[in-house]
Amino acid sequence: MMIAKLRKTTNTLIKLLVVVLTLVFLYDQLFIRHNMENILAFFPLIYEKQNVFFLLLIVGLLTGLNFSLETLKWQLIISKLEEIPFLRSAKAVLAGMAVSMFMPNRVGDYLGRVFILKHADRIQAVLATILGSMAQLITTLLFGMVALLFYYPFLFDVHILFHGWIFSGLVLGVMVTSFLMVFVYLNFNSFSLVIKRISGRGYRKIKKYAEVFSMYSFGELFGILLISIARYMVFSFQFFLLLKVFQVPVNYPESMMLVSMVYLFMTGIPTIALTEFGVRGTVSLTVFEQYFVAIGCWNEDLTLGIVAASSMLWVVNIVLPAAVGTIFVFSLRFIRRNHVD
Repeated sequence: MMIAKLRKTTNTLIKLLVVVLTLVFLYDQLFIRHNMENILAFFPLIYEKQNVFFLLLIVGLLTGLNFSLETLKWQLIISKLEEIPFLRSAKAVLAGMAVSMFMPNRVGDYLGRVFILKHADRIQAVLATILGSMAQLITTLLFGMVALLFYYPFLFDVHILFHGWIFSGLVLGVMVTSFLMVFVYLNFNSFSLVIKRISGRGYRKIKKYAEVFSMYSFGELFGILLISIARYMVFSFQFFLLLKVFQVPVNYPESMMLVSMVYLFMTGIPTIALTEFGVRGTVSLTVFEQYFVAIGCWNEDLTLGIVAASSMLWVVNIVLPAAVGTIFVFSLRFIRRNHVD
């Protein structure tokens, strides 16, 4: 009885701590550091522009689609360990986003989700979740590397021998790397055998966890990758719409190239979700400025629009879901009786 009461009290305290930290961090980033000013300062300039609110409505609807795709992806991934309904998967994704707000590189996303599971082994669930995140990372790298091939000629004259050789090397590197990434991921069920051979006698201790990777067939991994690609197309299109809202003169192909470059660079920068706000704005501004300077269309008035679009996307896809996710943090079970409770 005493242990049960202690476990319940500890769970409650952890939940309260997570919620308080998330809300404090959100308040600090949005209002104390004045990062919302980039967005709010622009609205008087676009208030009377045609189709602005229609475009914002589409962005909002796409946020729901983006979230639904991620929810579906996690539901499919975790079903190998525990069958959960779509609604519970949605709660897990939202709670994970709340927890990730103050943890590096979205680590909290994995941890927050698995604590909603009732029976599945949590380490196995984290490994399965990472497998889903790998699909999203591979998608980001694929689109980013292809975008780099289109971006490079705007910065350097590929007709010059040196830059031509560099560009040829990039093309070859992108082709080989893309093939290897997709091939390895789609055949990740063989990774358990690799771990078994490497670990030798110690395999018995980690067998339970290594076998997670063999649970997913080629077709299932391909489906997860397709959902990740669909998500990427959705939030990239959101970025494009917001660039139009904030009067940045780009067409859709240009937007895809530049946005893909932004996401490519972002993957290599360690951040927590909150500091990502400033980093994303800086990276976006750098990538867009280099392109517009190269084509002779840069002016300082574009700065505010680029930063505002990047900031708005962060708010609708990260901040708002995380704020809602604080509600579902109270559904998490950080401490439970045992692994099969």
